[in-house]
Order: sequence, then structure tokens, then C-alpha cells
Amino acid sequence: MNITLYGAASDSIDSVYKDAVYELGREMARRGHTMVYGGGATGLMGAAANGLHDGGGGIIGVVPNFMSGIEELYDKCTELINTQTMSERKDIMESLADAFIIVPGGIGTFDEFFQILTLRSLGRMDKPIVLFNVNSFWNGMLSVIGSVVFKGFIGSGITSCFTVCESARTTIDTLEKLLCK
Repeated sequence: MNITLYGAASDSIDSVYKDAVYELGREMARRGHTMVYGGGATGLMGAAANGLHDGGGGIIGVVPNFMSGIEELYDKCTELINTQTMSERKDIMESLADAFIIVPGGIGTFDEFFQILTLRSLGRMDKPIVLFNVNSFWNGMLSVIGSVVFKGFIGSGITSCFTVCESARTTIDTLEKLLCK
């Protein structure tokens, strides 16, 4: 299965997050899955890529041309796809995905999560989405979503569009079960 992973590029992240996402990459490789991601070598993207590489897994990086001067790129991708724009990058990452994992991240990760969540809620996509809730990272976001549902801005069905998992193993177990339905 191709799993698109969205997550932080920042290297200023506590090792608890890097270690958990590295283990996620190892678990993906152990089960024979390929990761599609933004091609970065740092932060949680780099941790996942290192875990996959160390486990012998496939890694597809999708990188806009202008990022080569902004962000360090992972040099051990099994395939690297260059794009002109961020929109083209997101479209390719979505099209290659059988499922999505959202690990902790910043504004770019939020953007990617909400884009695929919107597509799923509108019935434009039926691919599983899992929030990997390392160290309760997503609890604040889940609280905001719950508040917006409570106030009537979003229907309560939004929470059935994604699953929250606390460990690498349960994250991959969940995706495999959802894809076997």
C-alpha cells in the first residue's frame, strides 16, 4: 500500500516525536508499505524516511522545484518526483495515496490534513485518514473540531472521516483494516 504521510519538517522538535515517527517508518517498511511524502530530510518527515530506509521500505518523495533551496531533501528516496507548485505536489501525493497518516506538524501539515479531510467529507475521496497522536499532539485540534461541531458549523459526521491512533503499530493496523473493508 502507498501511504501518504504529512508531517513537520522542522528539526527543532522533541525527540519523543522523532522517535515515534521513526518507529512508524520502520513499521511501514516491516509490513511492505511504501511512503509518499514531501521529500524532506529533516524533522518528522526525515524521521519517517529514515525509518523506512533502515527497514528497507520504499520512499517516494514529491518536491516542488523551489524547495531545493529552502529545505534539505532526502537523498535516499527510491523515487523522486519534481513538481512546479505546491498544489501540483499535493495533487500527486493525494493521487498516489491508498491512505493517509498525519503525524505532528505545523501550518503546512494542517493545510494538508484539512484539504484531504474536506475532500473526504464531501465524498470526493474515500481513502482512510489516520492522525498519529504522538504525545497527545492532536488533542488540541480534536478539541477545536469538537467545539466547531458542537456549535453547528460542521456536521457531527466529520469525526467519522478520520481515526486517531496513539502508536505506530495501531496506526498501521487501523489502515490495513480500513482498506480491507
